[in-house]
Amino acid sequence: MGKQKTLIAVPSPQEWKIFFPKVPYGQTLKSPYALNALFDAACVGIGIVNFATNLTTLICSKTYSRVIIAGVAGALPHSRLETGDLVRVDEECVGDVGYWNHNEFRFFFKKPQVFQGTSAKLAPPSIAALPGVRGVSVNTLTASKQALEFRAKFFKAQVEAMEGVAAFSIAQTLGVQIFEVRAISNFTGDMDKNRWNLKQSLRTLQNQVLVPMWESAK
Repeated sequence: MGKQKTLIAVPSPQEWKIFFPKVPYGQTLKSPYALNALFDAACVGIGIVNFATNLTTLICSKTYSRVIIAGVAGALPHSRLETGDLVRVDEECVGDVGYWNHNEFRFFFKKPQVFQGTSAKLAPPSIAALPGVRGVSVNTLTASKQALEFRAKFFKAQVEAMEGVAAFSIAQTLGVQIFEVRAISNFTGDMDKNRWNLKQSLRTLQNQVLVPMWESAK
């Protein structure tokens, strides 16, 4: 089997501008940024729907055999994570399919819907070395302590973001390896982005995980 062609899938323009400040993100869905012969990068889109649609198109049109999601996440209650920490998300849950009733969230399903990433045994060394966690993918952020406690306890999740579960499901369907790496930029419930450790946490992720990975593939 030949060497894998890998896509680094960055969700948001804000994250992209920190990783690749000199590369315009707007055309990367049509023409992914070539890091070298084996690694491309693209700004795929925020949220489950955008990310799923664009990632599927990229995988099918460019024939990637491996996808690595790279971005930020929030640390849920009881996670014991701190801002600036780096994690590998091994499992993703569908986070907010349900309804609110008298200030209480009710999930439509009795058990969490959990999707598995590719085994860490098959990950590049800089990703395999990270601590593994469970994530929950949501459509909305919230400052509600009750909702955040529910997300942490019901899903047994440590981190929250908005795209991972879509990518895990798509990768399973299409037979593509999928890994997700996240830098903890904030604690969930903190809506003041001025307090988020966005730039430094992403630069740490880039320098400690992403660059060693594609540099070693040259």
